[in-house]
Amino acid sequence: MKLFTKRKKTKSVKDTKTSPPTRGLYKTEVGKTGLQQSYGYPSEEFLLALSGANGIRTYREMADNDPIVGGILFAVKQILRELRWSVRGGEDENKEFLEENMASMQHTWLDLIIEISSMFIYGWATMEQVYEVREGKNCWKKMPIRSQSSLDRWEIADNGDTLGLYQCPAPDYEEIYIPMHKLMHFRTEHFANNPEGRSILRNAYRPYFMKKSIEEIEAVGVERDLVGMPVITLPEGMKVDGDEEATEAIGWAKKIVTNIRNDEQAGIVLPYGWEFELAASPGNKAFDTSGIIRRYSTEISVTVLAQFIMLGMERTGSYALSNNITDMFYLCIEGWADVIASTINNQAVKTLFALNGITDDIPQIVHTAIRRDSLENLSRYVSTLIGVDAMTITEDLKEYLVKYARLESFSDVRK
Repeated sequence: MKLFTKRKKTKSVKDTKTSPPTRGLYKTEVGKTGLQQSYGYPSEEFLLALSGANGIRTYREMADNDPIVGGILFAVKQILRELRWSVRGGEDENKEFLEENMASMQHTWLDLIIEISSMFIYGWATMEQVYEVREGKNCWKKMPIRSQSSLDRWEIADNGDTLGLYQCPAPDYEEIYIPMHKLMHFRTEHFANNPEGRSILRNAYRPYFMKKSIEEIEAVGVERDLVGMPVITLPEGMKVDGDEEATEAIGWAKKIVTNIRNDEQAGIVLPYGWEFELAASPGNKAFDTSGIIRRYSTEISVTVLAQFIMLGMERTGSYALSNNITDMFYLCIEGWADVIASTINNQAVKTLFALNGITDDIPQIVHTAIRRDSLENLSRYVSTLIGVDAMTITEDLKEYLVKYARLESFSDVRK
């Protein structure tokens, strides 16, 4: 009897080492991103507190409750507010059409950028593209956010591509499916094509958790120091063991010392023979909680290169050091601004012109530089180049200098 049959060898990617590659091989996607997910729920995060809906709640708490995290996010938003967005490239007609769309939506362009900045908290943000017809053309009507807290799950293909998302938004909490081609999908990171990206607060979670715990313990300690340690003395001769009435009375006394709070209505009524007092604290602490909290606050700011927030809280540091740290922070934000601009151009601008039958000479939305040199240095630089005939004053240069100096027109320079 024949127990085993020789299995026929199938051709794999490894066979291309010995045979010449074909064009069809490069057109076929063989591998996968390796994203760990189950039925649309990514599981790359190993901490349950930061995974899925738990992570959204935790990051919301960090952003709203912690002053250091709030200060960092406020700095990011304010710097993004200072950016000036414009249209570059393409035919003049297409350029004007894109500028009109940016200015004619139901919300301002700045409002859109601020909504997109929520990706820094959660790692991702999605904006739905809503169109309307104006003068026979398909135009942007609005790009509202689809809140991270309304997410139920993603639709992810076998190869790791994100096809869409399911949300259960308030107030009816009914399931809605939005395909990816209708969304602008912003992410801080694209590792394994994870649709949820990675929050910039991820590395700050541990110092935040430790800082929060110590602050709560410190608050209890301060309360005990100011009010005093509650002490109840039982009546002399009272039996402690074997007496149900005494056991019940001791339990009642424990509740008093545990729940006592000193406010305008505080007071205690004790049976005859019982004594109550507030023992003063000696005031000696084994640890400097202020130093520990300051250390964790510094660690939180370091995770996003925002140490300059802590410079004013300590007597150390120098002006040159603060400038270097601030420049690094600006560099990071400028990189994120590039990501925002690239995503808008690839997922919204191309769609806008494609719906109007335009595929060539498409303009791009760009932003001004974040790291700004002083006007004095810029004027000296331009004057030097003009003096050696290395630069000529053109209309484009005038427009750039006007925007850089935040002027209304070039004639304001002469004033």
